Amino acid sequence: MNLEKIGLIDSRNRKLWEKLNETHSISVQLSDYPNYACYSENDESIIYVTENNIDINSFTHELLHVFIRQKEIFIGSSIGLLVNGNETLSKIFSKDLIEHFGNCLDHIKMLPIYLELGFDKKKFIIDYEVNKCSKSEVLAIKNGFKIRGTYYPEFVDYYIGKFIAIKSDPKQHINYPKSLKELKAIDSNLFNILEVLINEWVQMPIEKINIWDDDYHSISYKFYENLLNWTKSKTFR
Repeated sequence: MNLEKIGLIDSRNRKLWEKLNETHSISVQLSDYPNYACYSENDESIIYVTENNIDINSFTHELLHVFIRQKEIFIGSSIGLLVNGNETLSKIFSKDLIEHFGNCLDHIKMLPIYLELGFDKKKFIIDYEVNKCSKSEVLAIKNGFKIRGTYYPEFVDYYIGKFIAIKSDPKQHINYPKSLKELKAIDSNLFNILEVLINEWVQMPIEKINIWDDDYHSISYKFYENLLNWTKSKTFR
């Protein structure tokens, strides 16, 4: 398959494609999936391209997921392993949330590179225009998060998912400052734990300068410990 001929490679992403192929075996498969997707294992990756929607923006997005993997940064998996090993945390971090959380963290690192390559921010994700945290969603969290002193795991899960969705959204919706303020009012301690994680993740360089630098392992473990402390003395349904 000639990727340049069909419009998936041009001068903007060619060097990225070539660099990734130095260490990875990347295959491209046309599919009838509605969205582009990437599956990776070890140093092999498959990018699934929607056959009736050849889009260099979506393709480059998936290449950047491989790029994060090439740098051996697996923060989503690291957090997933930690929370799954704890009975309480596994209740508030569903399988879907772990996948969503890791994907959003990747997006935070990917977006600046995507823009630096010369791509349009509006085409970074297909639901660019969608408000990722509506008033009704915040209200649902507020009403279900804690009832008569008992915390409801599904709403804690929902809270975390909405927080990370806001933080990773390339379009900072006009309502987000208010939504974040309301999320903080629901539980300021959990909010601050998530905020610390995001700040440390943003500051962490993709290229490790020396072995003493903090990396994603220390960031994810600190997040895990902070979450554990947050759950202490709380009753969950």
